[in-house]
Amino acid sequence: MKNQQQDMINLLDEIYWNGNYSSPIDYFSQFINELKKYELSEILAYQAKFPFQYVISFILSTPLLWMNKSVMDWLVIMSALNPRPKPFKIDIEDAGYIDIHFLCKYMRVNAIELFLKQGKFSNQDKEKLLLYSNKVAVDLFMDELDIEFLDGEDWVHLDRIEVARLNLVSSGRINQFQYTEDELREYIQKELKALSRLEE
Repeated sequence: MKNQQQDMINLLDEIYWNGNYSSPIDYFSQFINELKKYELSEILAYQAKFPFQYVISFILSTPLLWMNKSVMDWLVIMSALNPRPKPFKIDIEDAGYIDIHFLCKYMRVNAIELFLKQGKFSNQDKEKLLLYSNKVAVDLFMDELDIEFLDGEDWVHLDRIEVARLNLVSSGRINQFQYTEDELREYIQKELKALSRLEE
């Protein structure tokens, strides 16, 4: 088991340090058979130390690793990334909340709400997630440039994300991410107040 983990670390380091990212799908796809040997939860937990933009590019270029993941699978990934960094010590370049970011922004499912519903995460974990989400709220929504890159050449095609999104939502265990930025911030403030009442 230890050797397998070291093999994964060696592979992820090699992919990161030797990268040619001008065509992310072409670059990352050459490693996909090796990557499929490992759990996505372990891959992302290790990659959280790499820059955010690299990790999001990695995810968006390797749909075979996550297309068929269930809500339960994503909860395993959330657990693997806990405990999270303190939100006021990080900026958008940190990847400690990469799972939440990917699910909200690109899959357009409410990973924040899903995380908050889990009894296994502490109130401190939940508060950190809410503070982070408030800090980066503007970046949790796709703009025209993001959509332009989801063309199947730079990153995975938007249509494939939509298939994965519908599979998650159809389970009934996660809701769609349907906010404006202002509505999201209101939701976050409401949840922060609810948490503070629990701690009184």
